[in-house]
Amino acid sequence: MSSAPGRPVSRRSVLLGAGSVGAAVAIASVAGCGYFGSDEPATPTIDLNPAALDPINGLIATTRLHILRLDAAIAADQADAGKLQPLRDDRQQHLDALTAEYARTNPGDPNATAAGATASAAPASGAVALPGSPEAIVSAVRGDAATAQVQFTDAISTASRYRAALYGTIAASLASHRAVLV
Repeated sequence: MSSAPGRPVSRRSVLLGAGSVGAAVAIASVAGCGYFGSDEPATPTIDLNPAALDPINGLIATTRLHILRLDAAIAADQADAGKLQPLRDDRQQHLDALTAEYARTNPGDPNATAAGATASAAPASGAVALPGSPEAIVSAVRGDAATAQVQFTDAISTASRYRAALYGTIAASLASHRAVLV
């Protein structure tokens, strides 16, 4: 209770008044009104293009990078080139299968035609830094296989049945690559 002359104000009335002012400020901010408001929308525009949101794009990029690293490893380490070449060939087949799947599910994408996706799908050039010793090069390639295997395994949970089988097959192949590179 207040000791000032006049009508006493209860604590409940003060809290109710403060809550009302807070609610009015919240409603005004949600409605887009504010001291520093503008005519811009409150939320950013998001591209909901299904092709842009497709997780296969990251898997294709990872596979292309892995192919570039394998090419660089084969060129740098002649002693292990015989062991690395079949792994590179497998990764190229993985890339061909992934790009064909992307082209199948995105027929409207001009960059995803089946002929363009599978014919020389790996980039022709790219600078890839590798360690200096042959043991370190093999270790780096093994690390790439381990990272890619985790990415493909993680992608299985949100994929369609066909893609889940494709991702599982690639993940199993990457596990065998890791075993070869021990």
